[in-house]
Amino acid sequence: MPGNDDAARRLVEQARREREERERGYRERALKLFPHVCGRCGREFEGRRLKELTVHHRNGDHDFNPPDGSNWELLCKNLPY
Repeated sequence: MPGNDDAARRLVEQARREREERERGYRERALKLFPHVCGRCGREFEGRRLKELTVHHRNGDHDFNPPDGSNWELLCKNLPY
């Protein structure tokens, strides 16, 4: 049914927007707290290359974002997790 498809599409889009907002918040905090270095390979990042770093949640819970960043580590986006 077309109505159900539209509702499902809106729900998925809303969830995606909420995830992106949440990620932006903790990513910005992590970049302020930690040196811009990959926690696994030690590669350093600066300027426009910062987009190559991602925030990894050590315990796998993306909703657990303590203010001290103890659940995060910065990693290269190209590393296998």
